[in-house]
Amino acid sequence: MEQKEENRELSRERVGCENAFAGVKRYYAVSSVYRNRMPEFDDKLMVTACGLWNLYLEVA
Repeated sequence: MEQKEENRELSRERVGCENAFAGVKRYYAVSSVYRNRMPEFDDKLMVTACGLWNLYLEVA
């Protein structure tokens, strides 16, 4: 019985994370394959997409 409760707690937390990643992936540049030669551009792109998603969540 304890294990079922632990699994429920874990799945509740996981759903929140999965929804956040799904929201960020709505920005096509994050989810598509791109060929880029600029150093650290992918990190900057992900930070920008996360910031836009957080702004969307605050405004909506």
